[in-house]
Amino acid sequence: MSLLTVTALAVTVGPTPASFAAAPVVSHASTSTLTTNGRTAVSYSGLMNGESFQQDGITTFNGWQYAAFWDQDGYANLSRRQAPSGTWQNIRLTDYRTTSTDSHNVICIGISPQDGTIHLAFDMHSDRFKYRRSATGLATSPGSATWSASSFGAVQNSLAGTNMPTVTYPQFFSAPDGTLQMAIRTGVSGNGDEVLYEYRSGSWSYIGEFIDGTSYDNNPYLFGIEYDREGLLHVTWTVRETPNGSTNHDLFYAYSRDKGRSWRNNAGTVVATAGSNPLASNAAGLRVWPNSQNRGLMNQESQVVDAAGNVHVLSSHLPANTPSITDFNTARNSAVLVHYWRDKASKQWNQRYLGYTEGLSRGDIAVDSRDNLYVVSGHSSTRILQIATASKASNWSDWTVRHRSAATYMSDPLIDHALLPTQNVLSIFTPHSGGSRIEVQNWNTSGG
Repeated sequence: MSLLTVTALAVTVGPTPASFAAAPVVSHASTSTLTTNGRTAVSYSGLMNGESFQQDGITTFNGWQYAAFWDQDGYANLSRRQAPSGTWQNIRLTDYRTTSTDSHNVICIGISPQDGTIHLAFDMHSDRFKYRRSATGLATSPGSATWSASSFGAVQNSLAGTNMPTVTYPQFFSAPDGTLQMAIRTGVSGNGDEVLYEYRSGSWSYIGEFIDGTSYDNNPYLFGIEYDREGLLHVTWTVRETPNGSTNHDLFYAYSRDKGRSWRNNAGTVVATAGSNPLASNAAGLRVWPNSQNRGLMNQESQVVDAAGNVHVLSSHLPANTPSITDFNTARNSAVLVHYWRDKASKQWNQRYLGYTEGLSRGDIAVDSRDNLYVVSGHSSTRILQIATASKASNWSDWTVRHRSAATYMSDPLIDHALLPTQNVLSIFTPHSGGSRIEVQNWNTSGG
């Protein structure tokens, strides 16, 4: 594979001043309390509730919003309400209890549009797979289906008969035709692969390994994996060479036209096949933006695809033309949020420095019905939650901070990516400092 040459259309040090901005505005609509009994264990500077790779920790389907969290006793909880601001109804699943204090061991939600099943994957960090799913129709008939723990089946430790003893980071996502899929890492930090599963007609099948890291003694960390409206599946990632975050480097991209069976590079050339010839994690021909090691590059920040099929990546690392820093935690204190995006028509990648810092936390990027962008980020030291927006009309050049909270929050905020483009409501899963209290904030959006 040859090196892909890219040119930045707009590379700036920081956002456009607010006085010149046409970015969307947000107005607070409501804040609801999801729980006051969230799990308080802290590790890797975060909580087990609210991590950037928790795809999804909060999501909306068929007019109902769902959110998952661990309680202090170690039980998984799943709550729902009529979107955007109904009363929460909670299920506590007490037949499985975690003993983990590891913030990687989050709960992820997947919903099958084809049969209305709700899928939960949870409690794993280089550990055995844990998964369960609901009865058919629970999400498609929320008014009549029984909302109780009895609606969920037993915990399972494998899918499609595959052995899954060492896995992390499950991510559910749905194709436009309603097919539910799941990507997950096998192996460990610095030595792992990405594999893909598919759910149809009530059962899972194994598509195969689609990114190979172990052959190169590294592992890919996904910023995200998501379909556009035309059915193209887009995936972006960074590569880590060792378990040390300082060895994260570069931005890589590929897409698929056939639900992850074959994969294409940025130019559209088929370069890989899941199972038999997976994507090479660090292939030069898949690298769309260079970023060397020791740049404080955070793995697994966020990705979103807008209605026009443009891919947006939220990353964070040291600004260009600044010295490299070998200690990851030190580097993160100077790292800033960066917006990368791929213009679908030209296939060109672009970069804009936003300039906002977040310490060891990670932000989330989402898109509304008008293809305006929203970034919600926290800060591991200040405990301040921030909302910034940019307009499609400006080609996302007018980034403006629209809200900064009191010093109350911690871990990573999660945006409901399904609700924002359908109702233009920015709904955010926000754990408080200490972890016991988790709120869901709703913000109305306008302009842009």
